[in-house]
Amino acid sequence: MAATATATATADAQIDLWDEPETVSIGKGMTMTFLRNSDYLSRVIISAESDGLTVPLHYHEMHDEIFRVVKGRVRYTLGEAGAKFKAFSWLRATTRFYTAEDGEVVIPKGTAHAIFVEPGQDVVFEERTTPMDDDKEVFFRNVFAVGGLTASPFAVMQIFYHGDGYPALPGGIRILEKALTSLLGHYIAPLLGYKLAYDPLKIKKHA
Repeated sequence: MAATATATATADAQIDLWDEPETVSIGKGMTMTFLRNSDYLSRVIISAESDGLTVPLHYHEMHDEIFRVVKGRVRYTLGEAGAKFKAFSWLRATTRFYTAEDGEVVIPKGTAHAIFVEPGQDVVFEERTTPMDDDKEVFFRNVFAVGGLTASPFAVMQIFYHGDGYPALPGGIRILEKALTSLLGHYIAPLLGYKLAYDPLKIKKHA
């Protein structure tokens, strides 16, 4: 994913996400638009010229995710629903393609999931969370600011730590996944000079 936006606020000022570009490039032939006054938080548009999209297995502890495919098809891998502290729960995951005919698909908090879009496909999908807040947009904007999920693992884990994200590792042991996220993201990353482009504590709230 390509970084195309940085926070416009100074270090000590509030960051108003509504002052940021609503649409950002997230890679060749791909954009994400942050929706305002909508039932959904974001819309991803992928053109046939793209190299596809891959988001590895991860999960969230504080948010359910709800997505719907508007155009084309998206392959989702969904782990055992709500699995917490269940080793190797990813082995019981299901993988299938979703289309607009499937309607809304709910990913409960704690459920490992991955996303894949094939290269050369025209795809549109939307996403929201429960609770509905700014956390997802802040997470995405921080990811784009460092150049995507292939950036330094310290930068990525810092974003995960502050953005309700955890990697789903092969063993599937949640306490180890959370410990790794805390170690790299909360302790080591700041020592190495990493800082979030969008500090969740400085985000201006909109009614």
